[in-house]
Amino acid sequence: GTEPPPSYDSLFGKIKEARTEHGNSFGFFKALLAILGAAIGGIVCVACVAALMAFPIAQLVIGLQNQDQCTINNKIPLFLIVSGACGCAAAVLQIMDQMCCSDTDSSGERRSKCPCLGFILHLLNLFCFAWFICGNVWVYKIHKTVDYDDPASEEFCGKLVYLFAFWSITAVYVALGATCVIGCGCVCLMACLG
Repeated sequence: GTEPPPSYDSLFGKIKEARTEHGNSFGFFKALLAILGAAIGGIVCVACVAALMAFPIAQLVIGLQNQDQCTINNKIPLFLIVSGACGCAAAVLQIMDQMCCSDTDSSGERRSKCPCLGFILHLLNLFCFAWFICGNVWVYKIHKTVDYDDPASEEFCGKLVYLFAFWSITAVYVALGATCVIGCGCVCLMACLG
């Protein structure tokens, strides 16, 4: 059955205990994240992954619907198709790993009951990274020369397919930059507190 969420007192008590145990250190921050993660539960994580699947599904659909809409480089719709398929596969495998193959040992560490699934995920992520680099080359290389208006032109690429590929790649760099800024901010905050 389902357990009720932890009460405010027990959640607050766990945070207070972690603060007493770790003080104002990185260990406290890590313990806080673990406490909040446990309180929120796996269902929210699955919902977030499902919401994040909307992006790879959009890549897949736009790539498939516009396969012949990019004469300047026919690999751009293929980039979207493969990126979308890899993103969906990675999300499904991650959900399977979290829901079916995860176990927590006596020390509280997460252990996988399906190590081969983790290996497949690592291989898929490695392929996705290499494919992302290829997409960077294909998309950014023609940025200044692409023609959206004349389908007969050799430099033609449909506006939707090209801009979606362009912003798919650019969004990764924006998210990476934001993650670095937030991470540095957290490190500075922890340094100031402890």
